[in-house]
Amino acid sequence: LLCLCGCTQADKQVVILFTNDTHSQIYPIATDAKRNAGLGGVERRKVLIDSLRGEYPHALLVDAGDAVQGTPYFNFYGGEVETMVLNELGYDVRTIGNHEYDNGGEALATMLRNYEGVTVSSNYTFNRDDLRELVAPAWMCEAGGVKVGFVALNINPEGLLFPLHVHDINYHDPIAYGDSLALQLRRQGADVVIALSHLGFTGEEVNENVIDSVLVQNTRYIDFVVGGHSHTTLTEPQFFTNLDGRKVAVGQTGKSGVNLGFVQLTLAGDRDNDIAVDYRLLPVDARYDDCLDPDFAAKLLPYKSQVDSVMGDVLGYSAVDLLVDRPESTLSNWACDALADMARQRHGSKIDFAVGNIGGMRADIAKGVVTRGNVLQTFPFTNYMTVVQLKGSDVRDLFEQIAANGGEGVSREVQLVIKDGKVAQLSIGGKPVDDNRVYTIATINFVAEGGDGMIAFRNAISRDDYAGFVFEMYEDYITRMTQRGLSIHSALDGRVTIVQ
Repeated sequence: LLCLCGCTQADKQVVILFTNDTHSQIYPIATDAKRNAGLGGVERRKVLIDSLRGEYPHALLVDAGDAVQGTPYFNFYGGEVETMVLNELGYDVRTIGNHEYDNGGEALATMLRNYEGVTVSSNYTFNRDDLRELVAPAWMCEAGGVKVGFVALNINPEGLLFPLHVHDINYHDPIAYGDSLALQLRRQGADVVIALSHLGFTGEEVNENVIDSVLVQNTRYIDFVVGGHSHTTLTEPQFFTNLDGRKVAVGQTGKSGVNLGFVQLTLAGDRDNDIAVDYRLLPVDARYDDCLDPDFAAKLLPYKSQVDSVMGDVLGYSAVDLLVDRPESTLSNWACDALADMARQRHGSKIDFAVGNIGGMRADIAKGVVTRGNVLQTFPFTNYMTVVQLKGSDVRDLFEQIAANGGEGVSREVQLVIKDGKVAQLSIGGKPVDDNRVYTIATINFVAEGGDGMIAFRNAISRDDYAGFVFEMYEDYITRMTQRGLSIHSALDGRVTIVQ
């Protein structure tokens, strides 16, 4: 095993290669994308991983969840492609993110059954026999003479998964379960314990979820955290002090496989000392294009051909870049205005405003031709439109949560000012909210069920659901615009602002 300078005979080293939130990004991101243009791609990642294994033959390859959902490959094949990729690249251990459960427990079990590595979740227990058999609470292996233990900490599914799917999962405190299992691994001989975390690095107000810094600060037996869920790009490891006063590092690669994480941990003979961390993010870029594996490319090609044959269909044209962001964005403004229009056409009565969750808008759409693939990548989930009636008092509560979230998509009828994570000003249709009035709101079923913390929707006076997936509705909407000679226009108009 290779040693850094200063490494003594009593020291041990282990190399961990890691990813998180790759979100079905099989091929590189489009070269005209506004973010991470031209980066990523699983063929390039394989070249990089194979090269590193040549230098570090005992390196372990791990993933911190959300390997699926976000491109048409998941919509078309339900995880088959991503599972094949994990196997071809030789992932040793993974955990599940919230999106692994998007198609329910049976679909997740199929993915995990076909995965050749180990799947770990320490703070989920399952009400399905197949998942109980396929997911381990912890795992330990040997890598070049070092015994490496793994625990995995998963986010509270409440508000992130459809309620029907949440019933399959029993969620437990990640701090207590993670540290207890890490201690068990230590007692079984683990030299080092790695946590695969799908908790998030940045704060998430929804359900007061534990984040990685809080995990470290309240545990003793975890030595390094491979993070996920928040799509945070940590170019340097972030250190936090645990209960024993040791500094523990957290790493995360961003999203979509644009980076591969590398960390070499040097374990001193004295376990009371901090672990030395050699950490870096390695960009997955065009430098590897001349070394791609033709056999791997051939396995991917049938999937690509099928996807490309459908996704290139032109629907219309956008006169602006449709970008998604908080507190408002050109994409979220257009999407919610369009949602309100579609609801008015189908519901047949007044729609006061529309709400769409930013988390449901997964990709920007560049100015120019808009294809079926653009729409499916932007709205990949199998949601449908719903129209909800709420009392004004519940509308106030709804916008307090939207303010706590840092903004969500809303239609043009809304004017919201946020200060210190709370509503400072709010009007609907130019008027203050009337607590006793009933408001009719267009949204999607995930939000109507309280998704992304918007639990005020659960107090609905009435709810009407409409058949057809959201992405199909937007496809039809854009097509009708094109037939009328219209293109997409959108601008920031201050409907949601944050003030100091």
